[in-house]
Amino acid sequence: MAATLTRDVEEVRRIVLDALRGQAARVFLFGSYARGEARPTSDIDVAILPVAPLTRGTLSLLRERLEESSVASEVDLVDLSDADEALRARVFQEGIEWSASGSV
Repeated sequence: MAATLTRDVEEVRRIVLDALRGQAARVFLFGSYARGEARPTSDIDVAILPVAPLTRGTLSLLRERLEESSVASEVDLVDLSDADEALRARVFQEGIEWSASGSV
């Protein structure tokens, strides 16, 4: 994977984990980056599985931080508590867990 792609994923990881610090949630990278098939035009797929629902403020802050970052790729955030079973299964099958923060 090219250095820029790896750098973008690491920056997204840092931003997401920082924004969710102190919240009980599991965070996953999934999609083409998790499968090792990412291209320069690929988006970065991130799934969040919170124990308690995330507030709109938390999600808004997270999206704002991602938009203001130096990450060149589009970031697709998915709240798994609102996702269908097929997407959840895909995330759990191919996803790379970034954290298990709080008490999950």
